[in-house]
Amino acid sequence: MSTIQQLGEAFERRGERAKLALMTGPGVSWLLALILAPTAFLVMVSFAEVNSSYDVVWSFSVSNYRELFVGESGLFKTPFIDSFLLSLGIAASTTVATVVLAYPVAYLLTRLSGRTFKLVLFAVLVPFFTIFIVRIYSWLSLFGSEGLINSMLVATPLVSGPVGIFEYGLAAVVISLTHAFFPYMLLTLYSSLEGIDYGVIEASRDLGATRLEIAKDVVIPLSAQGLITGCVFVFVPALGTFITPQFLARGKFTMIAEVLTARINELYAINYGAAGSLFLIIPTIIAFAIVMRTTTLEAMG
Repeated sequence: MSTIQQLGEAFERRGERAKLALMTGPGVSWLLALILAPTAFLVMVSFAEVNSSYDVVWSFSVSNYRELFVGESGLFKTPFIDSFLLSLGIAASTTVATVVLAYPVAYLLTRLSGRTFKLVLFAVLVPFFTIFIVRIYSWLSLFGSEGLINSMLVATPLVSGPVGIFEYGLAAVVISLTHAFFPYMLLTLYSSLEGIDYGVIEASRDLGATRLEIAKDVVIPLSAQGLITGCVFVFVPALGTFITPQFLARGKFTMIAEVLTARINELYAINYGAAGSLFLIIPTIIAFAIVMRTTTLEAMG
């Protein structure tokens, strides 16, 4: 190979690398500026101290993390851990509820077409065209001892007083979050179910499988990737939700985002908030790692 040919190939390779840099450069810069840099700053603040003048003292101290996990009663006996475990339970309950509700609707959508499909999809999604805070106020009018649901029930001979599940509290928060994140689960499940060959279901039915067996042995395994993705899309934001429990819990309990926010607002403990926020990143990373190992981009819709 001549020297001129070698130079030509070298320039061609440089040109390809330059094109690749131009294509990926903006995205990488955006990632560094808006995700990695703030996260690095959060790590620095989590090890800092705040003095009596509310000034950040840059030092290396693990006292913030110790305060998260070690309380007066012992290890893991802190308000942070209590609210974190409660938030995990609420997020898990919300995820299970959205799965149970979204699966049949998503399957129904795969069997529809044309105008009927558009009408059903529009009917399901139209409530979510409104602002989130407006939907929260709608739930406020429904729940409570004097809310619309309990008022209607008390007016019937079925109950003698307000029903606890429709009071402000845990049930109200889970129901509201299920309603809020339902589209995330629905659309990811629909994307996955749409790719299933209906002939497989027909063959299972011809071989004598019941509806439950078809769902358990055919539909769910073939749509597992969409199910996992939908669970992550619901679980992660539900874990860190803030507005919904503030309105619908009415002080009966506090979720993790409320604990961190209250600490920052009352004591300007941004170092404590930074440490708690970094700890919350752990389940998020685990959830997305599961998605990346078990799903493809096509399955994620």
